[in-house]
Amino acid sequence: MDIKVERAQTEGKNYFETYARENLQKYFNNYPFIESIKVFFRGKKHPSKKIKLHARLKGKDVFVEASGARHDLALDAASAKLRVQVEKYKSKHYKRA
Repeated sequence: MDIKVERAQTEGKNYFETYARENLQKYFNNYPFIESIKVFFRGKKHPSKKIKLHARLKGKDVFVEASGARHDLALDAASAKLRVQVEKYKSKHYKRA
């Protein structure tokens, strides 16, 4: 299953979708160059939960993934990895004068 998070999108339908939208919405507020973030996750029956994030930045795609005991913990870990990648992109492309 995948969840596409965009700037002007309605609220989620279940707990994880709502949690993912709230968690990833802060990126759109802090980084205006992010166009969209897609969330892919492994189903409930697997022992380890894996989250993959695909962020579309202006002119670049960023992929990160993380595993955890629960989907929300894996999303938090993937979100931290995404923040590192977005900060690298920001420092490279948007230098202050």
